[in-house]
Amino acid sequence: MKERWVSFFDHVVEYSLYAMIFFIPISKAGIEIFFSFAIFAFYAKKFLKPNFKSFLRPINFFLFFFIAFNTLSLFNSGPYFKKSLISLIFKWGEYFLIFLLIEDTFSSYRRIRNALFILLSFSLVVGIDGLSQYFFNVEFLRHKSSVAITNGISAITAAFNHYNDFGAYLVVVLSLVLALFLPRQRRFDRLALILSLILFEVCLLLTFSRGAWIGFIFLLVLMLFLSRKFKELTIILTIFIILLIAMPITRGRLAFIFKIGGDADRLRIWQATLSMVKENPFLGKGIGTFMDYFSKRAPNLLIQYAHNCFLQIWAETGIFSLLSFLAFVSVLLSKGIATFKKTNNYMLLGMSCGIFGFLVHSFFDTHFYSLQLSALFWSIAGILAALINLETDVSK
Repeated sequence: MKERWVSFFDHVVEYSLYAMIFFIPISKAGIEIFFSFAIFAFYAKKFLKPNFKSFLRPINFFLFFFIAFNTLSLFNSGPYFKKSLISLIFKWGEYFLIFLLIEDTFSSYRRIRNALFILLSFSLVVGIDGLSQYFFNVEFLRHKSSVAITNGISAITAAFNHYNDFGAYLVVVLSLVLALFLPRQRRFDRLALILSLILFEVCLLLTFSRGAWIGFIFLLVLMLFLSRKFKELTIILTIFIILLIAMPITRGRLAFIFKIGGDADRLRIWQATLSMVKENPFLGKGIGTFMDYFSKRAPNLLIQYAHNCFLQIWAETGIFSLLSFLAFVSVLLSKGIATFKKTNNYMLLGMSCGIFGFLVHSFFDTHFYSLQLSALFWSIAGILAALINLETDVSK
């Protein structure tokens, strides 16, 4: 009887996580609801059958340090202690658990394939949704209009709140689709993947998200050198760069970097953030307190985030927290790449390069402070860790 209940709760966790992944691009409420189901069922399963072996894998070593230093930053929160505690438990705590639950639950190739199939299948709908927003000025999933940014340019967001968010999502999806495209495929499958690549690249261009463009270029270069598929990836990279430079509308967006009022404000934000870092370099100002302290330091800048994930982590939780996070993603990516070289499993390559591109884009934005993008990152990281564990256990 006990084993039946364990199996039941295990399946509840599994399908709740599938549903959460499905809702990432369209509904914050969907993410929260199905994560709540997953975490409740997970606790019930572990209560009936305690087994935390997956948590103790070496790949999680630096993640636990990251959690610890986030917690220690509470000592510097001062009058914002309650806010910091809420941020630690209900924001970052949720993201950590997404990773740990997925790593623990997706312990078979079937579950990993199902999760990636759900993510990629619905991404086609999201891509078409983005194109409908461009042509009809409204997307059909959440009925949002495109966003006017500058010089008559309107950027597509699909169902996301911001064009940079949609760009970050596309960077990860493109990396996964490329990973499926590179190995030998049947003619029909290859044609479908080519059409998907065209759809997502067009959407990426129409987000006018320069950080996402840079992230995509970096992941292409990394994938090129790791896969040695020079012909295919060089063609894709060259076409993408030519389009950025040749199309007047994208060229104008790139030129905006150097204009007054362009990225000058972002540099001012970074300078103000660095001055916050200097005040509390080791444990930060307190997790979740960036907006409170920044608004006092630069009241003329109506800014909520640092537009650089790594700087904001440093400012809020200190250098040890930042180094722990960088060590965690470095170990995760290095293990993913090393396992790809041993097994030639291209989904390891796709997820590793997708995370890398996401992190590059995060240097120019604050994706880890968005529920949807955090859920995306920690879900892909968890699936990557689970696949590494599977491949490692099989090879023993």
